[in-house]
Amino acid sequence: MAFANLIGAVVGIFLLLLVAYLLVGATLLTAETVMAAQRDMTEVHSTILSTSISINSAIATNETLYLIIKNDGNTIIDPDKMDVIIAPHLPPQFRISWVNDGITPDGINPGLFDPGEYLNMTVDITGYNPTWVKVVTPNGIAASTYL
Repeated sequence: MAFANLIGAVVGIFLLLLVAYLLVGATLLTAETVMAAQRDMTEVHSTILSTSISINSAIATNETLYLIIKNDGNTIIDPDKMDVIIAPHLPPQFRISWVNDGITPDGINPGLFDPGEYLNMTVDITGYNPTWVKVVTPNGIAASTYL
C-alpha cells in the first residue's frame, strides 16, 4: 500500500512540473510576441514621424494636372505605392491614377523618392474638374493643396 502512495506522489509531482513548464513556456512565448509587436510598431511610428512631403507646384489644365512633390522628410519613399486623391467642387473624393514623369535629382537610389528630391507627377483629370488634390505616401503621410 505504501508503494502505491509513493507512485501516486511521483506521478502528481511529475504532472505538476509538466503543467508549470507549459505555463512558463506559454508565458515566455506570449511576452516575446508582445515585445516583437511593440518593436515593430515603434519602427512604424518612427518612420511616420520622419516622413514629410510637400506639394511645390500644382498646375491644372482642362485635362491634365501637373504636380511637383518634394520629399521634405528623412524617409525613402517608393513612388509606385503613392496615391493621388482629387475632389471636385462637391464631394465625393476620388482616388485617381497618375504617371511618374521622373525624379530629380535621382542619383542616390534610382527609382526611389529620396529625401530632398522632387517627384514630377502627371494626373489625367478629364471629366473631373477638381478644386483640391491630395498626395498620400504608403505610410499615410499626406500633402494637399487647392487648385
